[in-house]
Amino acid sequence: MDGFEVASGGELAHVRGPGLSEVNLGGGMAVSYAEPDSLFDWTAYGEGLAELRREGEALRIEPGRSLTVYCGRHATRVIDVKRVHGRLFAIVAGGTHHIRTPATKGHDQPVVPGEAGEPITIVGRLCTPKDQLSADVPITLKPGDVVEPAMAGAYAWNISHHDFLMHRHPVFSYVGK
Repeated sequence: MDGFEVASGGELAHVRGPGLSEVNLGGGMAVSYAEPDSLFDWTAYGEGLAELRREGEALRIEPGRSLTVYCGRHATRVIDVKRVHGRLFAIVAGGTHHIRTPATKGHDQPVVPGEAGEPITIVGRLCTPKDQLSADVPITLKPGDVVEPAMAGAYAWNISHHDFLMHRHPVFSYVGK
């Protein structure tokens, strides 16, 4: 059984055996940093689970990141803009020591849209080539601007190297209804 497939009822019954009252299916609900508007299909997932569930059995899931990732943004100030070997770079105060997900997962962090411009790569100020948040974002940035990498509500600050090179921690703001 592939990790991305849902087992048929018969396959799952063989794995779980008789008398089991609870099955924890874990997480793994897809989150696409490349296509932030492409959301996990909870309806289809629920319908699939309904077919697998036996009477009297509880199915548990761990949706974690798939629910919270959309609930955060990382606003950070542009310190400098430089052109290196023909490429444009924006150096920001809060790089992967604040939002480490791009470095660990190898993706570009989505950025809240701004004024269209020449593609620019957004990097932090750490002395490592892994301190890159997003490559070739078509946005205009200048020193002093605030850029907002989106989808920072999960696996961002909590897995980052907070005190790397003793840079300041970000300020957290919470907005409610």
